[in-house]
Amino acid sequence: MAFREASLETKAPADRVWRVWSDVNRWPEWNPDMKESRLDGPLKLGATGMINTRSGGKHDVVVTHYQEGRSFELESTAMPGTKMAIRATVAPSGSGTTITQGFEPRGLLAPVVGPLMGGMILKTFNSVLNGLKQKVESAG
Repeated sequence: MAFREASLETKAPADRVWRVWSDVNRWPEWNPDMKESRLDGPLKLGATGMINTRSGGKHDVVVTHYQEGRSFELESTAMPGTKMAIRATVAPSGSGTTITQGFEPRGLLAPVVGPLMGGMILKTFNSVLNGLKQKVESAG
């Protein structure tokens, strides 16, 4: 399956967006869907941690993609036979930055889980991206 994404423009510079978004331990400060989040060390490929969301519950995560200053991906076990990848992307654009959050179900049940959960997951992305936008625009 392919990533399904939501994007938003912010006037904040990409380096500021990256500093805020890549600080996983502070997500609950601006992400309305996040109860708790942590990485057991710095954000890098292979790092592990945990997220606890209001919409999906508590999940162990591993960083499965990392490109400094540009994007990272957290993968968690959504249910037996399925993993869920959440990707964050920061891209300079014009006088600001495009922020994109995407998800991709993976594994044996992905063809079923993706269509069933896709709409619900995308709905949370709008509030997450708006929370990030407010945080980075007020930090300047």
